[in-house]
Amino acid sequence: MKKIVIGRCIRNSKLILLVLLVTFILCGCVVHHQARLYDLQTGDVILVDSRIVGNRATTEAILPTGEHCKGECVSGGDVTIYWGNLYSAYYGSVGYYAAAIPLSQRGVGTLICDRKTVLDCEYVVSSFSVQGHGICRDNRGKIYRLIF
Repeated sequence: MKKIVIGRCIRNSKLILLVLLVTFILCGCVVHHQARLYDLQTGDVILVDSRIVGNRATTEAILPTGEHCKGECVSGGDVTIYWGNLYSAYYGSVGYYAAAIPLSQRGVGTLICDRKTVLDCEYVVSSFSVQGHGICRDNRGKIYRLIF
């Protein structure tokens, strides 16, 4: 009799875990996170608020000039063929786009600001947490270090 009850509890527990996992995946749990853009010329720090669902994020920031910016980011595996252009341009190495970093994903992001500033970003993010780093360049040539 005890074996049957224990067996049912284990099966019920597995079923409950499966239902919770499926619900978590389907509901698209939103993670709020804040990244920082460091202006490498002036030392200004720009806070970037992100709402992350899966491998996509919507982002918002306010530049030191008061410009309000909105955009999005997406990360993934080795599918992003052109990843590394900004790293290469800034750090002088053309090998970044072919680099494989274990347990991480490459990503790209864009922020469009209300006074026509556009930031183009590339980054590397951990596959298991919202931690990473990257580089951004705006349409006026200014370079930013991205850390989150």
